[in-house]
Amino acid sequence: MPRPVSIKDQTLIDAARAVFLERGFGATTAEVAERAGVSEGTLFNRFKSKAELFQAAMHPQFEQLGWLADLETRVGQGELREHLHELGTAGIEFFRQLMPLVMMSYANPSPSGLPEALTQPNPPPLRALKRLSSYFEAEIRLGRLRPVDPELLARVFLGSVQQYVFFELITRAQHAMPLPLPTFLRGLVDLLWHGAGPQQPVPRDSHLTLARSAP
Repeated sequence: MPRPVSIKDQTLIDAARAVFLERGFGATTAEVAERAGVSEGTLFNRFKSKAELFQAAMHPQFEQLGWLADLETRVGQGELREHLHELGTAGIEFFRQLMPLVMMSYANPSPSGLPEALTQPNPPPLRALKRLSSYFEAEIRLGRLRPVDPELLARVFLGSVQQYVFFELITRAQHAMPLPLPTFLRGLVDLLWHGAGPQQPVPRDSHLTLARSAP
């Protein structure tokens, strides 16, 4: 008699994540089981309820901060404005995957009223804010940015990226898309640069030039 095929928990979790993203929390465990190629009984042998399966499926996405993985290696290297543009692009793609999960998770929270991943100490959003703040602080120390509050700069950057994706989601049904992504990112980086970019040194003889040009 052949041995039964062993199904890994991760296979079930991946199937559940795909189904919940497509159908929302209203998706049934039967749909998840069909996607995974198992019986519902197999699901409930591993997960006590649909809510537990949902939490398991959503949790890894909250934890992943891959778009910020190489921040430390960027400090002092290359063109800073280009780095900001690349970070914004990666952040948009990250939040396009995460935002629907966040919205579903708030609709089906843990007993604390928050998504399970946000109840832990030092939750992912706080870690992201700290990493961006540290990155901006390092660039400020090198003189590649003005001496502004690095956390404020991180909040503006992070919040703008999140807001862009949020508006994509809530305007999709009305077919009223926000600014095209290239326009948004270029404008965001320009706005930050004008507010936080390094100040240009004033030429030593500039006062003479101004004096000569005065009427």
